[in-house]
Amino acid sequence: MPRWEAEKEWAEPPIPWNELIAHWNQSRDLLEEKIRSFPIENLAKQVPGRSYPYETLLHGIVQHAIYHSGQIAMVLSMLRSRSR
Repeated sequence: MPRWEAEKEWAEPPIPWNELIAHWNQSRDLLEEKIRSFPIENLAKQVPGRSYPYETLLHGIVQHAIYHSGQIAMVLSMLRSRSR
């Protein structure tokens, strides 16, 4: 896995909301495809460069995606309540 570089974390410029949602949906669909095609026999193997197996990594990735989905839902809820 590549090393995390904090200075690159926010390197992308802001994009319009509709583009952000489209990108999120595309990323989510790709993640689902990768998870569905991940070989079950590899779940217990250690992730290269990490001290845990792929099963732990996949749980973390899904939890991370759910967390950000919740953030998006909260922002949408706030925006909708303002427009009423």
